[in-house]
Amino acid sequence: MERQNARLNISPGLSPSIVDISIRNCQRKYRVPERRVLSWTRRILQMKRYESGEIGILWVNDRQIRRYNRDYRHQDKATDVLAFPMREGVGGELHPQFLGDVMISLETAKRDAALSGRRYLDHLLMLLIHGTLHLMGYDHEQSDREAQRMKRQERRLFKKLTEGV
Repeated sequence: MERQNARLNISPGLSPSIVDISIRNCQRKYRVPERRVLSWTRRILQMKRYESGEIGILWVNDRQIRRYNRDYRHQDKATDVLAFPMREGVGGELHPQFLGDVMISLETAKRDAALSGRRYLDHLLMLLIHGTLHLMGYDHEQSDREAQRMKRQERRLFKKLTEGV
């Protein structure tokens, strides 16, 4: 398993804020442009004014994400992205700097991108945005209104991140 950490200064003021982005590749089949993902993550956090702390990104395969989906969401099937927010629930105050983890199945991402006619990297970016918004408290399963709010944020962030590309 490959692990990459980056300390990124995302606030260009006199007192810099630091966000630690940890990337862990737990699968071997698909390559991921790590520098691009670090840049995307940094920019998502900047745009949402997330000033400091830690976030983890895990690349997995369908077998691995299915296990987590079954154990934590009681849905025995593979999915594209799971988010594990650390600021919610019991113990959230123990490490308030840790935003949480985003887990993405590259196997599902590749398959879904092909089915939707979307470029793989564009789809990967959408999944990263989606998972990160979940860490920040957005929840499309809460209500139709919240789902619309989250979808608007996803589109806005995606557009800003892909302008001029």
